[in-house]
Amino acid sequence: MAEFVSLPNLPLRAGEVIIGEKYFDILANPLKKLGVDAIKVPDNPCVDERLSGHADLSVLHRGGKDLLLAPYLKGSKFAESMQKRGFEVSFADIVQQAEYPLDAQLNCCFAGKNIIAAPTVSYTEIVNYFTIKKGYRMISCKQGYARCSVCVVDENAIITADRGIAAAARENGLETLVISPGFIALDGFPYGFIGGAAFKMANDTLAFTGTLDQHPDKEAIEDFLAVRKIKPVYITHYPIFDVGGALPVTEK
Repeated sequence: MAEFVSLPNLPLRAGEVIIGEKYFDILANPLKKLGVDAIKVPDNPCVDERLSGHADLSVLHRGGKDLLLAPYLKGSKFAESMQKRGFEVSFADIVQQAEYPLDAQLNCCFAGKNIIAAPTVSYTEIVNYFTIKKGYRMISCKQGYARCSVCVVDENAIITADRGIAAAARENGLETLVISPGFIALDGFPYGFIGGAAFKMANDTLAFTGTLDQHPDKEAIEDFLAVRKIKPVYITHYPIFDVGGALPVTEK
């Protein structure tokens, strides 16, 4: 039986990550070469087609065995396979639609014992579960796409281009690197977001979907990681692009 990632987004050494079907072909083999297996979640037909392959709109890993899935995955082979892997699967009592904010109800971000989320957007059960039952600190923001917008570096540090999130995070003691908006590709949109283009692959490794060579803050990002003894890994040779996140769920 696999070991499960205890703190969401913060594996000690990822064994498996969940990624969207739309990006599976481009990421699965490079990840495999890095020793990480990709689990494909089917595209979400309830959200904007351009975002349908974004795993962080469809799956929320709440830590350990706990997976919260979007309603469209009820009865799916994906849900069944995750249960067979030992996960405790539940389904959010929400109605997802293509228009924001009804697509973003699962898109909150966990950073250590903090939950970064827009209270008016996020599924209320998620916020209550973590703040009331688990004792997480709520960091409120206006950005409904909190998970997309935040790259979790460690329990106490994040990277984001969203100045509202940055201000709230800093007020709550999180070390925060603010980067320039843009310079991250997302098909169908002017640009994507850092949280959808990066994920922790190990305690000392942060993976990016592609290179930072065309990003004006490459040096600042790499310096921010170096101070924390975290090395960047570039999964592909393409310029960095937003895939709606990769969710590390099991450990090696």
